[in-house]
Amino acid sequence: MSTAMSTATTEPSAPPLVTSRRERALRDLTAEQRRSQISDGHRLIRAVRTRPFQLYSARRHATRAVTVDAEEWLAAVMPALRAAVSRTASARLDTALARARKRMNEYGVRRVGSAEAVAEALSDGKWFRTQRAHMGRAELRDRVARALRHGEPVELVFPVFSRKPFSPVKNRGVAPDTAELHSLARCAALAHTVAALSPTGCRFTVLADGRKYNRACGTPGPVVAAYQDTLRRWVTDLGADGVLRIVDYEEWVARGLGAADLGTREEYYQRRAAALADRYGRLFSAHAPRESLERLAGPADPHDARGPHDAPGPRGTPAPHGRHDPHGAHGAHDPGGVGGQLAHTFWSIATSVHYTALGTGHQDLPDGPCYPDAYQEAYALYVAHLGRPLTGPGAGGLLPAAPYGRAATDPDLHLALREEAWEAACRYVAISLTDRDLNLVRETAPRAVKLTVHGKPGELHFTTAASRDANMTAQHSTGGYALRDGRARPTFRYRIEREAAGETPVLLHGAAGRGGDGPHLLPQARLERMQQPIAYVDDPAPLLDGTFPRLLEDLEI
Repeated sequence: MSTAMSTATTEPSAPPLVTSRRERALRDLTAEQRRSQISDGHRLIRAVRTRPFQLYSARRHATRAVTVDAEEWLAAVMPALRAAVSRTASARLDTALARARKRMNEYGVRRVGSAEAVAEALSDGKWFRTQRAHMGRAELRDRVARALRHGEPVELVFPVFSRKPFSPVKNRGVAPDTAELHSLARCAALAHTVAALSPTGCRFTVLADGRKYNRACGTPGPVVAAYQDTLRRWVTDLGADGVLRIVDYEEWVARGLGAADLGTREEYYQRRAAALADRYGRLFSAHAPRESLERLAGPADPHDARGPHDAPGPRGTPAPHGRHDPHGAHGAHDPGGVGGQLAHTFWSIATSVHYTALGTGHQDLPDGPCYPDAYQEAYALYVAHLGRPLTGPGAGGLLPAAPYGRAATDPDLHLALREEAWEAACRYVAISLTDRDLNLVRETAPRAVKLTVHGKPGELHFTTAASRDANMTAQHSTGGYALRDGRARPTFRYRIEREAAGETPVLLHGAAGRGGDGPHLLPQARLERMQQPIAYVDDPAPLLDGTFPRLLEDLEI
């Protein structure tokens, strides 16, 4: 980590597109809204650190798994999910109307209208965890009312479902599984509810943002495309394609910006990523990531959320605007600024990068298991050691365990992986802040209500999993069912948690060999070819004795 004095560079002025949109973003969005956001990765890292050798080997996976016919699985699960969507939408519709009547005084009306009823559906605790301070009911009602006055459907936009990463501690393959299917069912139930309450209907757009974040994570394009294709097929299978659609985020942005402005956005992102890497990279140490990131995550700086040209200068140079920076970039222990965002992102993205230094060999959709045993062992050991200093063997030092083609005492592999994770964190924060600066969602869909998996002011915090797993997202977990209590309850867990608990993988067969390239079975064929479980279960008996379909009869989503 360099401590040399250097001179802060002055970035060229922003192009007119960025300047005008950024001014509107500063006016319309709070500092919190303009920050990058990513799910917390500490829980997973702790889980791996305590269970680094708990992933099933190929042999153990084969002996533990239960294999079921793909057609039989579909015949059991899809009708149950469609019924659950219909049942849930009907119940939440009645609940929304009843709650709207009780809150007429809060809305300032004498009779409940469509806007109030929709606002109640979008405040339902079954789906949302929105803080009142982030968006009150009256404000939400007013947004809905504007769309209705223009004769437009109530539009919901939801950036989510990037892809399943090449991460053996999270999954055993990169195709959508039961987690995505149940999350889509929740989206479908909400969309049907709003459509029934709104005289103009509902348009729920999932902005699948895998290509956006591929700038950081590097998942092969064909994997992202296949992931989105499966999501679209499952929306159709759920009977929701009239109200719910999967749209590639980059294509959606391109239609809103046009070719010239799209190029300006990319150029701005590249400059921003370079500025972050230059300004903060000298403060990051792959030898001691925890200590260096704690120093980097300093006191919140109101200018940090606005752009890299407002951030403090490199270590040893004066901070702009007359501010003194005694720690070289930031003080310690405040995650609010760009440094804090980079530190938080590093710990999360470290288990999502498609690492070149530990290559899977997959540049297309895998046709076979994603992870050889040696790969997943090396990966788990890398994650388990991620918070430790790399000081080499000896008292108090780490003996890096890197069996994947490297000597156990050689820290070079760990260093290379940590550097890749850091570079990915810089790119992730850069593209997130670029699109926040450009206010892309609001500018592209000005009357839409934005849903997010992270609660922020002006946005609705939508949970894609049931309450017990509300902090999990499908793309970063594996789906399954708890079957021990006489009914099927969907669960979202990291793969390492499931296999440490001895859960049973459920594999499909027959899809790849009989019409697997057709629309009906293609998602199942992808899972079969990768030998990736469609689900994990805590008790295989209902699958073996034929009672599993009965357990799905009262399925909740």
